[in-house]
Amino acid sequence: MNLRDLVFRLRGWTPVPFLLAALIWADYALVRIIAGLAIALPGELLRIWAIRHAGGATRTRNVGAPFLARTGPYSRLRNPLYLANLLLYTGFTIGSGAFFPHLAIGVALFFTLQYALIISLEESILRRIFGAEYDSYCREVPRFLPRLKAESNAQARFSLWDALIEERSTLLGLGLSWLLLAVRMNYLPSP
Repeated sequence: MNLRDLVFRLRGWTPVPFLLAALIWADYALVRIIAGLAIALPGELLRIWAIRHAGGATRTRNVGAPFLARTGPYSRLRNPLYLANLLLYTGFTIGSGAFFPHLAIGVALFFTLQYALIISLEESILRRIFGAEYDSYCREVPRFLPRLKAESNAQARFSLWDALIEERSTLLGLGLSWLLLAVRMNYLPSP
């Protein structure tokens, strides 16, 4: 197993140390909480939008895809879920105020590196699966930073309800994380 495979397999666990640090060393400031939510909320909305176009194919333990998603956010950037996650994690650490701004900067840098490795792995496999179609898609759509104008106005493959059901574990995790942060800030003394 190479580094890219290892990072891909551990990607669900890598936020945990940052979450714990944010909760343990949280430092209440309303302006940071508002700023954190203002960054995290668009991240979750982007995730839901992406899942409406790619469905459960985004939640897998194996690299690959049954189809090449090219509509919705996938017409603006190739990796909307990773950008969304980056917004979620960075927003949460800003909201926590823990070691502000150092933890938030560290989170942004760490996950940018992690997703660069994962994207590299996924691109090599998707290129093998979809060939010229994927090469064409890569030429048209940026990897990580969205283009403002997209050509596709296609309808989502999945309903909003289906996307919310598929996203339920992330929504529960986010809700629990922000709830724990609120409890920590209101009822437990700072270390």
